[in-house]
Amino acid sequence: MEAIFRNKNIVETVNKWKFHLIVISIVAIAVGVFISSPIVITPKYKSSAVVYPVNIYTYSKESETEQMLQIFNSNDIKEQMLQSFDLAKHYKISKQDPQFYTYFLDEYGNNVSINKTEYESVEITVLDKDPKIACQMVDSIISFYDKKVASLHKKKHSEAYVISEKVFKQKIYELDSLEKLQENIRLQYGILNYNSQINEVTKGNFAGNNEAKQLFKNLQEKGIDFQRLDSLIWYARRDYLYFKNQTETELREIKKSISYSQVISEPIVADKKAYPIRWLVVAITFVTAIIFSIIVITIIESKNKK
Repeated sequence: MEAIFRNKNIVETVNKWKFHLIVISIVAIAVGVFISSPIVITPKYKSSAVVYPVNIYTYSKESETEQMLQIFNSNDIKEQMLQSFDLAKHYKISKQDPQFYTYFLDEYGNNVSINKTEYESVEITVLDKDPKIACQMVDSIISFYDKKVASLHKKKHSEAYVISEKVFKQKIYELDSLEKLQENIRLQYGILNYNSQINEVTKGNFAGNNEAKQLFKNLQEKGIDFQRLDSLIWYARRDYLYFKNQTETELREIKKSISYSQVISEPIVADKKAYPIRWLVVAITFVTAIIFSIIVITIIESKNKK
């Protein structure tokens, strides 16, 4: 009974103040329409793209997508966006202001959103009063990302190239020196292949064969040196080929020009504004006005009863 009585009082109160509530509702809707109009809130258009990282490798435990996010949100890319689109003028921020960069980053963060999706891709969303600029900004962010990754890779491979080339030159010198020593033994002592020559010499009869005797003597004196050099040359040639390949690989990495992002969803020029959502602004204004009016009416009715 108490609940019924309370509901009856509410209905009577609303009925008593219905004309006031109707007027307040009309005013609230009108205010909501005005607030959401271009006169008060500048409409913004949305452009977005979905990209996957490709041709990159991570530096720590982070995933390739997380690395892509970090680069997208780096100050280098924000600086390039600032310069390329003259965002200070576009966002109406004075460069003379001591806190210019702070204001720029706040405005940039409000209009540019870069987030990881559930499918390990990255979604880039840009809001702007000009739909063409919004689309161009998305394209530029991706382009600046590719250039940034290429710069990081070239720097890394350039350092590796310098090291590999230095070692490669040392191996060339080492191999050349060993081959010259072996060549001297060949010319002076006639040793061409130790194993085959020692077999042939030991089979022959030395009687009256001075050349065979001399070769046998040479093999005894310099055979071990020749074999040692032969072994050292084999290892030096192996290292030479390894560092030659390493140097050529690093050089290819430096010179190559590839993309480091795979665009799954291309940005397009929007033909409809994304912000503000007019009906939502009007609805919030209307509901807020009605709730506030009912609270005021309740207070007035309570005072009248007292």
